[in-house]
Amino acid sequence: MSSIPPPPPGFVLDPPTGSGGDIPPPPPGFVLDAPSEPKTMSGAPVGYEDSEAIRGSRTLAHSFADLATGGLADEAAAFIGSWAGKLPGGHGKGYEELLTEIRQQGEEDARRHPYKALTGSVAGGLAGGTALVKGGLSMAGRAAEAGMPWWTRIIGGAGDGALQAGIYGFGSGEGVKDRFERGAYNMPMGALYGAGGETLGVLGNSLLRPLFRGADDVADGVSAAANVKAAGEFDIPLSRAQATRSVSQANIEDQLRSQGAMSKFDAKQRAAVGKAASDFQSRIAGDVPLIQSADEAYGGVQQALRGKRDFLKSASRDAYRVSVDDPSVMVPAEAVVELPKFIRGRLAQENIIVDPMYHTGAAKALDFIDSYIGRMPKPGGDIQSVQAQLKWIENLRAGLRKNFPAMGQDAPALRQISRAVDEWNDAIFDHGLVSGSDEVLETLKDARSKWKDFKNLVEPKAKNGGEINPTYAAQARVRDIIEKEMSPDEIGRYLFGSSVAAPKKDSWMTALELKKHLGANSPEWNAVRQSFWLRATRAGDEMLNPDRIAKNIDGFVRENKGVASALFSPKELEEMGKFSTTLKMLNPPKEGRNGSNTANRMIPILRTYGQNIMGMLGVGGSVAAGAEPLSALGVGAITSGMTKGVNALRQSSLVDAATNFPMPSRPSGRITGAIRGVTSPLVEKQKQELARKQMRIGF
Repeated sequence: MSSIPPPPPGFVLDPPTGSGGDIPPPPPGFVLDAPSEPKTMSGAPVGYEDSEAIRGSRTLAHSFADLATGGLADEAAAFIGSWAGKLPGGHGKGYEELLTEIRQQGEEDARRHPYKALTGSVAGGLAGGTALVKGGLSMAGRAAEAGMPWWTRIIGGAGDGALQAGIYGFGSGEGVKDRFERGAYNMPMGALYGAGGETLGVLGNSLLRPLFRGADDVADGVSAAANVKAAGEFDIPLSRAQATRSVSQANIEDQLRSQGAMSKFDAKQRAAVGKAASDFQSRIAGDVPLIQSADEAYGGVQQALRGKRDFLKSASRDAYRVSVDDPSVMVPAEAVVELPKFIRGRLAQENIIVDPMYHTGAAKALDFIDSYIGRMPKPGGDIQSVQAQLKWIENLRAGLRKNFPAMGQDAPALRQISRAVDEWNDAIFDHGLVSGSDEVLETLKDARSKWKDFKNLVEPKAKNGGEINPTYAAQARVRDIIEKEMSPDEIGRYLFGSSVAAPKKDSWMTALELKKHLGANSPEWNAVRQSFWLRATRAGDEMLNPDRIAKNIDGFVRENKGVASALFSPKELEEMGKFSTTLKMLNPPKEGRNGSNTANRMIPILRTYGQNIMGMLGVGGSVAAGAEPLSALGVGAITSGMTKGVNALRQSSLVDAATNFPMPSRPSGRITGAIRGVTSPLVEKQKQELARKQMRIGF
């Protein structure tokens, strides 16, 4: 008999399919799957309990996501889950059902693992608060980065806290009304926590930053970034005091230097200055070998000038001899007959009187000239129609010098007579009075040009054609180093003096004269250019201090522009000026330097006293608390050691800030943003308190 009750009236049971009411077997080759069991949100079958480790990890992740997203993590998960449930084979649950399950599961997990829930909430709040500042969405963070006053930052912190708390309350509510109520309730508390966190951050920054990061002030009108950039062109690092010109920071760094804490940085900076100076010398030299000392330049200069003197003398004489021996080279007679008058005119200009009774030698020299011209051929008896060969003029000059040397009381007159003959000779060539074939005249012109250069080297004249020679002093210096035996050092000082910042008078003319004779592209002239740079930057093998180098460059480039422009191009002078400006930065403000070094010597002593006092206080406090003597001594030693460690940490932090962060950074607001984020769980507690109150009063 069947145990199935009869159906109600009007209903008919279908006969069972297959034998005994069982499901018919599948066709050959097919296998039926076992029926699936219903599962929980975690993927476990219904009735199966997740392990506590899984619950703990889930609690941590859920709490973190909840605070980091402003309470909207549950909504996001439910939305994605409901959308995925509609796919083929999905669970088919809707948004509201999933949201309820997620929140219930989160509350149950938090109840069973409260510490992990709190840890996740704190971490989520920290991440959210920091992300807002980093993303530029924090009012307090933007105020901090702009360097605005402390009260502006606190107001901004209150606004940030209220906004974060309001968003979290809205995101964690249920329904439109509840969301707005929770958001409104959270905002005042969030503002309070935000302002408090910002206040803590501002106070902490004010107390700890000067102790561990140094001074952040920048002198009026100074751009630390521009200073660092300018020094960076020469790869020279700057300390914070050097970049900011801050007096307080200069005082800090002065103390650090007195204790040797900045010795590594200072050595690095000195090496950078030396390398920058050497690199500039290399650019000056170009393809020419570098000289190792300033004196090295002038030995080569003397040799080059002597070589040029010998070349000019030989070349001019050879060419002139060929021209003079050529009978076709003629001088018009009217020019020759003017010679006696020309000589007497020069004597009158120099106020030289030739008295036959007292100046017998000079009087005879004038008679010799008159007689020599009187013996010229006179075809037709008219001397002015007769041309003279150039050789005849040269014989006159040679005979005059041979027979009437400048001696005794006749010396001034005889020297002037000889000069007048040379001037007259130059004049007839300058006025084109010498005639001959083009080839011979070209050779003669080249010979005279070389001869003139030779005479300027060995016999410069104070006057040319009765006019003062402005380059005579420079030419005389060049002549002296050719003729005299001097050491390279003596030559350099004789030409330009011993000071680069204040070179000898007319040094620019000397430089131009050297440049003309040596050649602008010659190794010797390049060595002279290098010598000025070495004299400005080095004393022998040692690099000068930055202050001395800057003064040398300024004095040379700005106060002796003539010499500077003769030696260096405008671009090179511009780079020198930039280098000098950079070197001036390396000297911190004078107000921040302790010249007597008394305070710097006292500070380590006082610090040691302070450590000992802290140790004694530790001992005394332990004894007062009832500790045994040995234990008290141990506490004192620990206290003294901790104080020493804090001082060491402070010093290393100050050195790090001074040397690695020359441009003081304004507070970013990230720390205070993190503090606001960490207080977010406190707002969550207020939300829970609101829920309990609502339950008590029947809402």
